[in-house]
Amino acid sequence: MGVDVLVCNLTRFGDLLQSQPLMSALHAAGHRVGLLCLENFAAATPLLRDVDAVWTLPGARLMASLDRSWQGAAADLIGFARKVREESGCPRVLNLTPTLPARLLTRLLAARPDDTLGFGLDAEGFGVNHGLWATFLGVATRQRLNAPFNVVDMFRMTGQPLLGGGAHAASPFSLREPAQKALAWADSFLTAAGDTPPGGHVAFQLGASEARRQWPAEHFAALGDILWREAGIRPLLLGSAAEAPLAEAYARAAKHPFANAVGATDIPKLAALLRRSRLLVTNDTGTMHLAAGLGVRSLAFFFATAQPWDTGPYLEGCCCLEPALACHPCAFGRACTEGERCRRLPEAGPVARLALGYLTAGRWEAGLSPELCAQVRVWQTGFDADGFATVRSLSGHGEEARSVWLYELRGFWRQLLDDLGGVEGAAPAAMPLPAAALAGAPQAAAALTQGAALLDALAAAGALAGKSPQAGQLFLRNCERLQQILDGCAPLASLGAFWRELRETRGGGMDELLPSLAILGRHMRGFAARLGEAAA
Repeated sequence: MGVDVLVCNLTRFGDLLQSQPLMSALHAAGHRVGLLCLENFAAATPLLRDVDAVWTLPGARLMASLDRSWQGAAADLIGFARKVREESGCPRVLNLTPTLPARLLTRLLAARPDDTLGFGLDAEGFGVNHGLWATFLGVATRQRLNAPFNVVDMFRMTGQPLLGGGAHAASPFSLREPAQKALAWADSFLTAAGDTPPGGHVAFQLGASEARRQWPAEHFAALGDILWREAGIRPLLLGSAAEAPLAEAYARAAKHPFANAVGATDIPKLAALLRRSRLLVTNDTGTMHLAAGLGVRSLAFFFATAQPWDTGPYLEGCCCLEPALACHPCAFGRACTEGERCRRLPEAGPVARLALGYLTAGRWEAGLSPELCAQVRVWQTGFDADGFATVRSLSGHGEEARSVWLYELRGFWRQLLDDLGGVEGAAPAAMPLPAAALAGAPQAAAALTQGAALLDALAAAGALAGKSPQAGQLFLRNCERLQQILDGCAPLASLGAFWRELRETRGGGMDELLPSLAILGRHMRGFAARLGEAAA
């Protein structure tokens, strides 16, 4: 049962599924791979490929024991960690979960702090990120204008030090087929729902992690009615028992037949129903990621904080819709001041034309309408030359300031993280940079230029830090000045957070930090020059 890499993913269902390509890449590199996940997602693990052993954390039971006795709960957790260590053989731990509890558990699982990749604790118990991509993963998604990579790729690159070989060798997102028992159940369920519809089934995932990220059930019902009326397609409602009120709202609004599987499925049965569907229409959910891993394409809505750039389906040819509003995506932790009007976009009619065009012609463009493009940004998922997930605009929104900025950040971060990590990866192809589309270019270029000059001063002061007290003080002052400049420029928020983490991670010795300063300064100058050209 021993493994040499233990992947720790203690977050949501979708995040667990999105670590599948990483585990396949580790397997392809010759590793025996173990997985530690939450017990309530244990039913998903038979769908995962290239996993040699699985351990599930009984989170609910541990919380219940905590109510009785914190000492007993601590003993239970330590006992669980000891069992995993003994059975796994004390492997390297690759922790993809940045929360403090996950870091603490990782510290119990790893024999030494240096045996951890991703998110961990140092020998003194302070949080530390092991690996540059782990640092980026931890900071980029806090700012929606600074998250240009899909979560799958950020997971994959966090494990890159264990992969060797090519700089960015990618593995496909391919889950196992549902068991025959689950497929037989799905066939029986659909048969019991009524005569086989001539147009087959399109699955609807009505819920999401929170109400403000859900397309209204009434809109789903209007869409389902059009699909039935125009193409004989029967909607198939999916969701947990907690989403039954959404199914009831759908039923009240619907005028035509549908099949209701809300509350009737576990994970294997959900997977089987997806395999029996021609398409999934969904909010940004774990079901969307399950469909992607099974090769079932999605038409997905992204509201509130959700955006397809980082959490979209990791499958080529899916379609993602997000409101064409300047306020989208929302910042985390901020109340909506617009009455959540984004959820009412798009309307059901244009979405139905889009879905029917795809189902008929196999191309999303076949159902694209000016009405839809006025309401939402329409993206199609794909992959670039290095295997990184990307999105392509179908609605003419690719030259908006936000879109151009995210494309620019992809190139900047790819080259910077490769260089800092000593990886010789080819630079991604530069895209045309229309000046009018990048309103924040002058501000960002000025901050990058000032920051690069400060990095030069830091390098000079750092070289003398051990010889002169004044040089050491100047070094610390310039570190803070650089932090203030980057933090004060909203488009560079992720770079500010990255600098804070970098100086803490590599600040233990000048021999490690000074080369990083030179690399960071070089890339900041190059980025400033490119933005300056756009602003000229």
